[in-house]
Amino acid sequence: MAVLKLGPRSHLMGLRDTGTKIARTFQSTVKWISNVCLPSSNIPLVVGLTKMSLIIDQLPFTLIKGTFVVTGKNQCRRISAVVVILFHLAVVLKWVLDNWLDTGEHSSPIWKFVLMYHCVSLFSSIMAFIVHITKLKGETIWLLNAALQIERDCRAEGFEIVHLYYIGFIALSKMAVVMLPLPCFATGLLLPCIPPVWSSVIYLECNSWDDDGNSGFIFRMYGAILCYYLGFSVISTGVFVITVVMIYPAEVKLILIESISRDLSSGRKPSIEVLITYRNLQMLTDLHNSVFRHPIMSIMVGAVTICESFALYIIITSTLEVPVVVIILFSAVAVDLFILIVGPFKIMANPFVRSKELLQSLKRMNTSGWVKRFVKSCPPSKLILGDGKFFDRATSLVIFSKCVDLLITFVLM
Repeated sequence: MAVLKLGPRSHLMGLRDTGTKIARTFQSTVKWISNVCLPSSNIPLVVGLTKMSLIIDQLPFTLIKGTFVVTGKNQCRRISAVVVILFHLAVVLKWVLDNWLDTGEHSSPIWKFVLMYHCVSLFSSIMAFIVHITKLKGETIWLLNAALQIERDCRAEGFEIVHLYYIGFIALSKMAVVMLPLPCFATGLLLPCIPPVWSSVIYLECNSWDDDGNSGFIFRMYGAILCYYLGFSVISTGVFVITVVMIYPAEVKLILIESISRDLSSGRKPSIEVLITYRNLQMLTDLHNSVFRHPIMSIMVGAVTICESFALYIIITSTLEVPVVVIILFSAVAVDLFILIVGPFKIMANPFVRSKELLQSLKRMNTSGWVKRFVKSCPPSKLILGDGKFFDRATSLVIFSKCVDLLITFVLM
């Protein structure tokens, strides 16, 4: 009998075929798990996160049957959230002014100033968000409802898309709303003499931040509850503004662009309807830019940059001096802000990139002259940063490089 001998090339081809089959099997398995386990729409995710983040009614609108509406109810709760933030901001500013005006020989260490500046930046930016969104509540409602309706229309046409990264960021946002206020509560309970805890300015026996001021448990519990409410107000407001108001419309833009690309490739719709759909994308982009008009976008990016640099400074230089509870809080803040910079801030550039590619495809189509002129008049979808700049692929890298530059500056002080 003749023996068939396989050469090295045959073995390599067999291994390559096996690897290709394994890769296809893995891909099909992941796709099947995604279809079974993952939601088919972003709407339930957005609705769930909105209900969680607006539970204290710090903003003048709510959800009714899946639609955002302006509400005048619960004004006392809204005012309470604002008063709590302003009160703790005043506590921090008092400490800063006292140390600026102190001419004694014993000055506070740098990490204490960094911690206070972090609180000032965070509380001030959250107050700016609340004032801005309250002032533009009508436009914010139009933006969110338009995004919800566009996604519903795409689903009605059989086009369903949910990006895995947005599901992950929704999950991280919910974890932040639930977990981050807990270290604030522990700080108020265990460290009643550390700003921004209210007892640090009214209790006269605070000799240092580690001192308990000879205060009783019930007294400290009041400060802990206020700190928890402060933490929840700050975190939930930031999560809603960033994850829902800023990122969700960008996700809907991507869905709309994918829908237009599908219609072009399949020829399901004539050119007129495709161009009308692109006009919907333009209107959504204009609403998005109107809500995040100058200076709120600059405030957001600046606050994220500064707070990330302050948090990294505390973790890198002062781990042995800062209380453990504060280190835990700032570690979580640093991780969340880093994810925000390298993730969502980069994702915000996707509508610009994809819409630019889509317009190039439309220009290459063999259509009438007026359609080509119409396409030339359509700009790509840009989210404005301010000062004539917009989110592009390099934005997240630029923001993170500014964080590193600020961190180096603080370390060399």
